[in-house]
Amino acid sequence: MDMMDLMNLLGNKDMMEGIGKKSGVDPNQVDKLINMGLPTIMKAMKGNISDQKGAESLLNALKQHEDDDVEEMIKDPSKINMKDGEKILGHILSGKKDNVKNNLAKETGLKGEQVNDILSQLAPLLMGTLGQQQKQGKIDSNNVSNLITDALGKSAKGGMMDMAEKFLDADNDGSIVDDVGKLMGKFFKK
Repeated sequence: MDMMDLMNLLGNKDMMEGIGKKSGVDPNQVDKLINMGLPTIMKAMKGNISDQKGAESLLNALKQHEDDDVEEMIKDPSKINMKDGEKILGHILSGKKDNVKNNLAKETGLKGEQVNDILSQLAPLLMGTLGQQQKQGKIDSNNVSNLITDALGKSAKGGMMDMAEKFLDADNDGSIVDDVGKLMGKFFKK
């Protein structure tokens, strides 16, 4: 399974209903949040691997999820470990988590907790998909950035990359480089 497969499966009405049901959210809002939230998470992840240490940490995290049964979780969203998803988000977004949650809530019309619940369901699916890809592609810390860049391109529609950067720019200086550097150091420390 790759990012295109994941995005196609997440676009399934039953999947959106399953994810939305756990959070009391309409499937159309789930779809909107998926299309904004996944690129945002991945953009933050890409910022975390700008150095060798970050790349190695991400690779280790992906290896922990390389045998996750993503297809089964998609078929039955009740099997998604939201606590694990919450931890994943905490590592990836760190100090930007509230900023991202609030911006996504504003853009989707959802409550912050609903956004958090849905992202906590998406994070394990994302890590499982990327984990499977790194296993199949024999990815190492030198080329894990290529995996994320490719997946990011496949997950973003239209101007979603610009919006993802906006959500991650905590100090509103027009650059996420300074923000991501601060929060990503925490992502892969376990």
